[in-house]
This record gives sequence, C-alpha cells and structure tokens, in this order.
Amino acid sequence: MQRLRELNFNDLIYIDTPNIAAYTFDHYRKNGYGHPSISGYCTACEEKGCNCAADDQTYRLTNISHGAHSSDFFLALKDKPDVSSWHNEPIVFVYETPSLDYGIYKDVAYKGYNKRPSKDWYWIHDDQDYAVYPDRFCGGEYGGFVLSAILTFKLSNVYITNLVKCGLNNSEGKFKGLGCYNEETIKECYAKFLKNELDILKPKIIFAVGSAVEEWVSWFVKDAYYVQQLPHPAGRRRGFRDDHYKALYFWVIVRALHKAGIIDTAGGKELAGLYLERYDKKISINLGTL
Repeated sequence: MQRLRELNFNDLIYIDTPNIAAYTFDHYRKNGYGHPSISGYCTACEEKGCNCAADDQTYRLTNISHGAHSSDFFLALKDKPDVSSWHNEPIVFVYETPSLDYGIYKDVAYKGYNKRPSKDWYWIHDDQDYAVYPDRFCGGEYGGFVLSAILTFKLSNVYITNLVKCGLNNSEGKFKGLGCYNEETIKECYAKFLKNELDILKPKIIFAVGSAVEEWVSWFVKDAYYVQQLPHPAGRRRGFRDDHYKALYFWVIVRALHKAGIIDTAGGKELAGLYLERYDKKISINLGTL
C-alpha cells in the first residue's frame, strides 16, 4: 500500500502531505472530502511531445485520474464489513481513460502546463453505502460497480485504475476515447504507471474493461498474467442499463474467479444461487408493478 500511495500521490499527482505512504481516505475525509493541495503531476508525455490526440491537436492530456484499492473503499463505507475471512488474492480492474469533468478536477499550473488532476478520491469521491451486485449497476458509476463486485464476491485485495491516467480533453471539456490516443502516450503511461502497479500487486486476474483495453493489456503483459475482458458498459444496450449484461458481467466474473483458483466450484455455485435469488426477486417486483 505504501508503494501504491507513492506511485499515485508522489509520482503521478503530487499531493502536499507530510507522509504520502500513510495517506488514507480518512485523511481525505478530514480534509473536507478533497485531496490536500496538489502542487504538480506527471509531465512525461508533454516532455516527449506525445500529449495530443493522434487526429486532433486541440485535444490534449488534461484530466488526471489515480488508482484506488479495496482498502480505500472499506474506509469510505458507512458500515464497515469484517473482511478477515475474505479472498485476499490480488485482482486488478483496468478501465480506459478519464473522460468528462463531472466536477471532480482542479486546474493546476505546473512546469508551464495546465492540467486538471482529480481533487476527489478518484473512483470513490465520498462516503459509500454498502451495496451488493447488481445494486450499483448504472451508467457512469464505474467505481460503484467495482465496490459492488468487491462486496458481493468478498474480495479484500482489489485495485482499480485506468490504462492511461490522463484524459484527452479540449478547451470545451469534450473528450476523445482510447482509439484517438497517440500510441506512444499509451506505452509511456504503461511503462511509468500500470506496469509498476501490476509489479506491486502481481494480480491473479486483470479484468480489462472493453476490447481496446484488453488488447493493449494483453499485448503489454503477454502471458505473465491472466487477462479477462469485461464488456465495456458504455454501449447503447450494454452494461449497466441492460439486465442481460448485468447477468453476463456476473457470470464472467464468477468464471474468472473460479479459473484463477480464487473460488472453488462450491463457492461458484453458492454465488450463482445468491444472484439468481436476488435477480428473481427483482424480476418479481418489476412484474408486480405492471
């Protein structure tokens, strides 16, 4: 955790706090649900000249994310679970990039650049209610989805991050997706951050969200890690807005946990039964309102 803290809050975003390695969500909460003063950030891509979109120079690396660990989510929960008997095998969820503002970023001038690091604890933001799958399956709540997965599958060593930590934004705040990034940007960010995150955690599973992330992560890690793609939730009939994809996400996660040896067959069947029971109740409630 100390190495992850230093990577996120000393190498990626420079947070002014006396002891970065000991910085926690409790400190963030006491600071009024905001990071302490941010004095700088990584400018490696700017210095290499690969900080613009490949197809449009008006889109530059702007909004900056950082990673979050399950222990951060636990501190943010209003009702704290006893995780002593939970699965402790390391698991990493990798999303694409930051996108729109959503009011969570702050303008910071540094080394002649003007980027926008997150002033919120990225992926979490504020205190969280206890949630089980698929309670937090709704558009845009990617951190909420991972929290739901952590609590449903009882995973105590989960880390969530972006493949590229900086979003491509223009002066109007619009963004471009991963397909518009300069390939050198993706490679540079992997070398400086995601590779180090993986080296620290040595995950049993990397859940890559979306085919583009899966392709990049698989190309980087080769056969060193088990990479499981999850469907990207941004499509019109996918992910958080469609019961079919809620079920698909559940089964894909259970299958990967079983394949990685984190849960056994009996555990997988128990989880399946719990989900079916909740799902059937949800369907019955919906039918009852017709």
